[in-house]
Amino acid sequence: MLMKERYEIRIHGLIGPLLRSRFHGMACETLPCQSTIRGKLSVDELHRLLDRLEQSGVELVYLDSGA
Repeated sequence: MLMKERYEIRIHGLIGPLLRSRFHGMACETLPCQSTIRGKLSVDELHRLLDRLEQSGVELVYLDSGA
């Protein structure tokens, strides 16, 4: 069984409905100039999520585990 850890990821800009639909089971919050994505992920899932963000042209602002 893969260990999952809680992560908080902040990105520059807003998460629209299309991008938000790619984050199944994760909480998304829109702030004035940033968006926050929170959820439990394995290390592999985290890497896939970060790859998806990069492929979408999204700028990562902050990443924290244990959020």
